[in-house]
Amino acid sequence: MSKIYEKYRDLITNPFDIKYKNIEIKEIISYPPAGNDVVECLCKIGKDARNVFIKIERSKVCDFATEIKNLNYLKNNSYYSKIPNIYESGIYNNKQYIVLSKIEGERLSDILIKNDNLRKELLYKYGQELAIIHRIPISNQKIAKQRAINSYPNKTMYTTLSKENNIKEYIKFLEDNDFKKELTTFIHGDFHYANVLWLNNDINGVIDWEYSGIGLREQDIAWACTLRPGQKFMDTMEDIQTFLKGYSEKEKFDIEKLRWCLINSYCHFYLMNENNEDYKNKLLILLRNCMEEKI
Repeated sequence: MSKIYEKYRDLITNPFDIKYKNIEIKEIISYPPAGNDVVECLCKIGKDARNVFIKIERSKVCDFATEIKNLNYLKNNSYYSKIPNIYESGIYNNKQYIVLSKIEGERLSDILIKNDNLRKELLYKYGQELAIIHRIPISNQKIAKQRAINSYPNKTMYTTLSKENNIKEYIKFLEDNDFKKELTTFIHGDFHYANVLWLNNDINGVIDWEYSGIGLREQDIAWACTLRPGQKFMDTMEDIQTFLKGYSEKEKFDIEKLRWCLINSYCHFYLMNENNEDYKNKLLILLRNCMEEKI
């Protein structure tokens, strides 16, 4: 059963104002947290009533064109099936929108709150699933959109960087060990727990493919393993190792490249959460363990 999310902010665009081609909204059911405005709606599609997700541009980095292109690529070539169907897409008041089928499932965070005994089993499957995605052929694919934080932190990004003594040694490690990023793998690009839906303890769907395309597999792995504020798993090296065991069953990766990507990700999240001391302390422990080669 999917979780119902209360409205947590005003929408930039009222979904009822859009002149849809293929659907008619009956009611809004849920407001899932996301960078763009996302609502779950009960809609009329032809003679049927169905739940759909409507995503409307809010973020400046919104890229529904890539998501649409790659969802069609995966579906038309039968490369990966755990994806939503596209009902329609368009532009309203200079804002992109896309209507997607609903995939039933829960986030891993909600499952583990109820049953932490499943942690190892599900983290192993979580790693396996990303490896399956990394097997997708890259023919005629474009380079995935790159985040600024794929590069190591610098003073242009963070003006107070020179004062961050707690992570100074890790920044130096990143500078001294930077490497040429060879983009040779089909990546999801945003494979963190909020975009992976579980049903009956198996992954039932993977959503939000805006950052997909050809990229660096170790960066994709690191993004999945990075601890987010409030997250109750991936907070120990044991969790990360379990994920990597699942991944390694199906695909290989470069451990030193992954170490660099993880340390880089931890440093960025540390700097972006300057007022969250508890979270930052957890990241410092993970950083130390990464440097001590415990992955």
